[in-house]
Amino acid sequence: MPSSLNKAVYLTFFLLITSLFLPCMAQEVPIAKLKTVVIDAGHGGKDAGALSPDKKFKEKDMVLDVALKLGKQISEAYPDVEVIYTRSKDVYLTLDRRSDIANKNQADLFISIHANSVKGTSSASGSETFVMGMHKNDENMEVCKAENSVITLEDDYTTTYQGYDPDNPESFIFFNLMQNSFFEQSLVMADLVQKNMAKGPITKNRGVKQGGLIVLWKTTMPSVLVELGFLSSATDRKVLTDKTKRTVLATRIFNAFEQFKKRYESTSAVEVEPKKEVKQEQQPETKPETKTETKPEVQQPKQEPKQLESKQPKQEPKQQTTSQKSGKYYQIQIFATSKKVKDNAPEFKGVKGCQCRYVNGLYKYSVGKFATKEEAQKALPEYKNKFKGAFIIFVEE
Repeated sequence: MPSSLNKAVYLTFFLLITSLFLPCMAQEVPIAKLKTVVIDAGHGGKDAGALSPDKKFKEKDMVLDVALKLGKQISEAYPDVEVIYTRSKDVYLTLDRRSDIANKNQADLFISIHANSVKGTSSASGSETFVMGMHKNDENMEVCKAENSVITLEDDYTTTYQGYDPDNPESFIFFNLMQNSFFEQSLVMADLVQKNMAKGPITKNRGVKQGGLIVLWKTTMPSVLVELGFLSSATDRKVLTDKTKRTVLATRIFNAFEQFKKRYESTSAVEVEPKKEVKQEQQPETKPETKTETKPEVQQPKQEPKQLESKQPKQEPKQQTTSQKSGKYYQIQIFATSKKVKDNAPEFKGVKGCQCRYVNGLYKYSVGKFATKEEAQKALPEYKNKFKGAFIIFVEE
């Protein structure tokens, strides 16, 4: 029989071990943390960007002010978030260098800040936010041409940007939607930016748009480009040239960042796929996507461009996998895009049993079939190693 002293030692040891491990077992660890944000003030140095009609005000100066104010607000509210600026003063940076800064620092979010302008008219006004995608109309293309045209200031830009010519509309086809593995999450951030920006001081909401923007094309994280307003508009210009109102604009983007961060880090955020209007098909290997709770309302033009599969029907073929015809279960979504991925895409090598759903204008690719959220969470790290933006969805059929 063990002595009373031994019993006391055993009991103490047991309580010590329990106190160490039980809190870890009970606490749910967030799937992801938003640790680093890169803020990109557009243009700079020899690249002035958009100009006011009298050429007194330059885009590069105003967007830098907003970028620095935004970064300061994030740092003060979230000291654990590292804020990195592509530029903190009036210097010239190539588009390639801007995205390279974000990629090398393994940023979780990239925010590029710009101001707009239209020659010969003062009627255009309002804010808009772009995500990487194919232009849906001529207006979107003109904005992208203007932002991309700065590459002509670079030496040998045709080599750096794979033969891209900003004056040739056909060269836009070199953009590959697969480069943006975080399309859906970028849409979420863009939508949050627009909803907050619409609160003023520039209230006109031009919506969330897609475009072939080089600075977004090369980033490997959720990325948005915010056009604060139009320097060519007298109304917008009064806001953009007012230091106090630029602080408000920075706060609007900060509020969007804060809301996005909460969704990004939410341990209980599981996207629920709708019961109806979802058709599944057997699909090969796939690429990443990202965590989101709600579907942003993306402005869609009345006519779709040729690049965006205008002939694609609203619903996918009725072919279904036999293992998922009915029931409730969890899956891991690894990628979403507005353009269907080709069969046997090399980027998805090694991913088996992937399904494709066409939901709300997006092709969503997911893997696995898990009875509980806990089972899906155990499998999630394996997919996040390859697809950083992977997250859990709940399917009810």
